[in-house]
Amino acid sequence: MTIQTLSRKEKRARIAKAAKLYGIKGEESLALHEAYRCLREGDVGGALRLAHPVTKSHPDNAHAWIVMGGAALHQREGATARAFFTKAMDSAPKDPVVLGGIAKSHILSAEVEPALDWAARAIRAGTEDAGLVRLYMQLMTEMGRRLSAADVVKPAVRRLDDADLALMLGDMLVDADETGQAAEWLERAWRLDPAPEAHRIAKLRSLLYQVRLDEAVDLGRQLLNTVESRDMVALVLLTALRVQRRAEEAMELARSFDFATPEGYAQSLGLVANLLQDRNDDPAADEAYAEAMHVAGTLVRPLMKAYGVFLYRSGDYARGWDKFAARFPQQQRARIPVENTDPAALSQRQSVILMTEQGIGDQLALMTLLRLAPLAEGCEVSFVGDARFAALLEGNALGLRHIPQEEFLSGSYRADLGGVAYLGDLTRFLADHPRGAQGGAFLTADAKRRDHLRRKYEARARGAPIIGLSWSSRSLIGRLRSVALADLCRAMPHGAVVVNLQYGDCAGDIAMAQAARPDLIFVTDREVDQMADLVGFAAQIMAVDRVVTIDNTTAHLCGALGHPDAHMLLPGGSECMWYWGTEGAADPWYGVLSLHRQGAEVGNWAGPLAEIRDLPSPAGKDWQKTSKI
Repeated sequence: MTIQTLSRKEKRARIAKAAKLYGIKGEESLALHEAYRCLREGDVGGALRLAHPVTKSHPDNAHAWIVMGGAALHQREGATARAFFTKAMDSAPKDPVVLGGIAKSHILSAEVEPALDWAARAIRAGTEDAGLVRLYMQLMTEMGRRLSAADVVKPAVRRLDDADLALMLGDMLVDADETGQAAEWLERAWRLDPAPEAHRIAKLRSLLYQVRLDEAVDLGRQLLNTVESRDMVALVLLTALRVQRRAEEAMELARSFDFATPEGYAQSLGLVANLLQDRNDDPAADEAYAEAMHVAGTLVRPLMKAYGVFLYRSGDYARGWDKFAARFPQQQRARIPVENTDPAALSQRQSVILMTEQGIGDQLALMTLLRLAPLAEGCEVSFVGDARFAALLEGNALGLRHIPQEEFLSGSYRADLGGVAYLGDLTRFLADHPRGAQGGAFLTADAKRRDHLRRKYEARARGAPIIGLSWSSRSLIGRLRSVALADLCRAMPHGAVVVNLQYGDCAGDIAMAQAARPDLIFVTDREVDQMADLVGFAAQIMAVDRVVTIDNTTAHLCGALGHPDAHMLLPGGSECMWYWGTEGAADPWYGVLSLHRQGAEVGNWAGPLAEIRDLPSPAGKDWQKTSKI
C-alpha cells in the first residue's frame, strides 16, 4: 500500500507514528518512512526522491542524510556516501547506523584501516547490522587481528542471537588458539539452530574444547554415521582419544578412516605425528610430518607450524625455520613479510617494531631472541603488545619500549611497515648461534611490592619454606601439561607455606590438597591477580623461596626474572614445548630453570614429583622437617 492509496484516517495515524520515529511533524515524516522502505527494497531513485527535499527543509535531521548515504552505498559511491553520513553525524554522532555507514563508505574506497575503526565504533554502539559484524570479523581475520576483533564483537554476537555469527566467532577464536573461549560460541551456534550439520559439528568441537572428552567421543562416533563432513568429525574424535591417552584407538582410527580431502588426511598425519612423539619415536613422527607436507603443503598452515616447532625442539633450527615462517596466511604476510627480518635489511634500520603473537609466556620467551638479531647500533626496538606488558617491561635489559596494541592497530600510530616484524620471526637467528645464546634474565620485579609480599608470607611461615605453586592449564592441550595439586603437594616439605600462583578459580583444587596435606599452609593472595596484573605477579614470584610450576606463564616469568630456585615439570612427547629441547635438567632457554621431565611413560608424573620431593631445603632455610605423607 502506497501513500497515495491510504485513507485520510490511515494517513494521519501513520504520520503520527512516523513523527515519533523521525522527529519531524507532518507529511515529511511519512516521506522519510517511505524513503527507508524504498531503500530496503532497492528502489534507490525512489529513496532519493523522497529524502532529498527533507535534507533541505530539515538539514539537522539525521534520517534524511542516512537515507541519502544508504542510496550512495547502493550505487557504490564511497566518497558521496561518506559525505552524507558525516552530515548525519552532526545530529546523531553515536548512531550505529551512521557509524556503520561511514565504515562501509571507507570499504568502498578500499580504505581498510578507517573502515575497521568505524565498524568497531558501530558495533560498540549497538549496531543491528549482522552483515557489518560479519564483514568486520572477516577483515580482522585477514589482518591477523582475531583476538582484538573477538573482544569487539562478543557483545554484538550475543545480542543479535545469530547462529552463523556465533559459529564464525567460535572459528575465529579457534584459529587464535583460544579454544577455551571458542567453546562457548560453538555451543551457542548449536543451541540457536541445532539442525545444520556445521552446528552439530560445532557442538562436538565445543565438547572437546571444554574437555568433556567422554561426551565428545560418544557424539563423535554418532556423527561419523550421520554427517557428510566426516573429516572434521574424525579429526575431533582423534584429538579426544589422544588427550584421553587412548593411543591405540586413535592410531587405529587414523589408519582405517578414509579421509575425503587432502587437508583432512594431512591433519590426521599431524595427529599421528603427535602420537608417535608420545611414544618417543621422533624419526617416525618426522616422516609423518613430511608426508603431510607432501599431501597438503601450505594448505594446512597450523600443520606447517607444528612441523616447524617439532624440528625446533630437536634443535634443527635450520630445517624448521621455513616451516615455522609459513604459520601466517598470505594476507598477513602481505602486510608484514618475513623478509622484514632478513639480516641485511634488519641491520640497516634505525628502528624496529615487533608485533605480538601467541600467549604471554611465549612472548616473554621470544623477546630474548633480540639478543641474537643483527641490529644496528642504537636501533630503537618497540614491542606492540598487550597493555599488561607496559609496566612489566619498564627498565627491561633488552631495551624494549612498549606500544599498546590497540593504539598501534587503530591506525593512529604511524609506522614504516618495512620495519615491522612478527616476534616469532626472530627464530630465524637461532641456527646461527650456540644453543642458549639468547638466555639470561631481562626483567626486574618491583622491589617495593616484592618486599611487601615477602613480609606477609614470612609472617605466615615463621621460618618454614615459602613455595609458590602453579599446576594447571585450562586449555585442552594444557590438560596434558597439568598435574593435580594434591599430587604436587605430596612432594612439598612438611609445614611449608604454599603460595597459590595459579590463575583462575582453583578453590576446589586447594580444598582437595588441604585435605591431603593438612600440615601445609595455603595462601591465596587477593592482592595479586595473576592474569590482569603482571607486575604484581612478577613481584609475587620473586617474594617466594622456591617456585614449582608446570610449563605456563609462571615458568616463563621465572625465567625472565631469573628466579634463583625455580623448577618446572615438563610433560613427555609432543606436549614438551620446543623451548626446552628433548633432554636434560638444565634450562636451555633462559638458563635459570631446573627441568623435571616425565620419563618414557608419557603422562606419568611420578618421576618429576619424586625429584621435587627430594630437593634440598630452599636456600637460606634450615628446615629439616619432611613430609610423612
